[in-house]
Amino acid sequence: MDWVDQAVFTSQASTHAQGYHLAAASADLTDEERRALTRWGPSHDSVPDPLRRTAIVSSFRLPSGRAAVARTFAHGAEYSRRGAIRWYTQFVVLDEPIFCRFAANPFAILTAAVAGGCLNVHDSLPPVLPAIRLLGKASPVDVAGIEYAAALVGPRFLLQVLEQLLAHNGPVILAGCERYQRIIAGILSLLPVSFRSGISFTTGLIPSAQRPFRIQPFHGPPIELERIKRERGATVVDFSRSPAELPAGAHPWTKFIAYVLGGSRWHLLKALFRREDLPKCDDSSGLQALGRLCLEEIVYSSGVPKIKHTADRLEVTAARHLTPDAAPQPAVPSPDEEPSELAPAVPSPSSSETGKTHGYPLGGDPLNPANRSSASEDSGGAASDPAALRLWSIAAEHAFLAWQEGPESFARFQAQWATLRSRLPGAIPDTVLGAAVRRFKDALACPPTAENDGTVRIRQFRELLSLLTEE
Repeated sequence: MDWVDQAVFTSQASTHAQGYHLAAASADLTDEERRALTRWGPSHDSVPDPLRRTAIVSSFRLPSGRAAVARTFAHGAEYSRRGAIRWYTQFVVLDEPIFCRFAANPFAILTAAVAGGCLNVHDSLPPVLPAIRLLGKASPVDVAGIEYAAALVGPRFLLQVLEQLLAHNGPVILAGCERYQRIIAGILSLLPVSFRSGISFTTGLIPSAQRPFRIQPFHGPPIELERIKRERGATVVDFSRSPAELPAGAHPWTKFIAYVLGGSRWHLLKALFRREDLPKCDDSSGLQALGRLCLEEIVYSSGVPKIKHTADRLEVTAARHLTPDAAPQPAVPSPDEEPSELAPAVPSPSSSETGKTHGYPLGGDPLNPANRSSASEDSGGAASDPAALRLWSIAAEHAFLAWQEGPESFARFQAQWATLRSRLPGAIPDTVLGAAVRRFKDALACPPTAENDGTVRIRQFRELLSLLTEE
């Protein structure tokens, strides 16, 4: 069904209440939902001065499980005639199928409702509002919205907000900017629909214990910000300062999005979000697993099956590339070759091509030796063998990821290296080694983390280079 419920929270004298209250609602809203909307509804002291001329968008979940999307704006004066602004909040309450049809995008939902003439503004509200019919749908990836947000604050700030959302359960407070709606819209579009549907946010309401938004902009003084951080266990992203570096132990999904943003690889997100068999990721652990799969797909070709251990993965890759009767790899178009919309989904190879892979084909292979220096510059027998170059590139990528993810992953890589090395032909090619060294050095230039200080990182770097270059 296309029908959704609506309600209005505002200041009005009615037969059952005065002042700010839920003045009108659709008949199908339950008493529990009405009480929840009243708790989340903003009154006269809920809007900061800088936003008094703009509409504020909010989104949250009701106890019933349904989604609520709100639009708050100034509409005349309070009925008491004290000269105060009357804040008028319209709620749209949706069932999950309709919310997901609009890609859990509250901005698209309000746009559709306003364009359809569904959200009428009343000077004097009737007690019962009709249900409204919401037509249309939204794309899971809003490329224009992401690009606008990235141009506004920079990709590194988007990654910082994303990492705070995934690494912590508390509120993420945004400070030091003005166009929070654009930033939040861009962040939501970088998350799978199943995960973003659980993210509550407001683009401007003042922080309140009654409205525990996950994403909360802030416009007050620094001392008030420190109080909120302390009382609510919030983390802060301040856009007026320099963006923080992405930590080595960042969430896998953040790392994947960093790769997408780094090359405007929107086709990767579009292809992934269009998959009908995309697993549901409604918490950080589920998104962590999906992020790891995506990172692995960047490292390997789309035809390599998902194997649990690193050594087994490389063994499968080696067998496919180095045995005479290895199955041919399916051709994967590069992003530059793709037609309009930046990204039709890359077709999944058939089970006969991939050994019944259950992976997520995401596009071109960033480790393809064709993208590097000419193989003639390499030393040893591997220099003229594209398959060997590819295998060494994969091994170097695993070395970097193991080093980047921390001591446990590093130790596991060391334990598996003998098996990995037995599958690699000759010595490491010079171009692969040079690219690996440059990448390690770039990473070492980043500030060390609390879990892994600079001394440990340099020692691990030397040990990994020793492993890669041993005969």
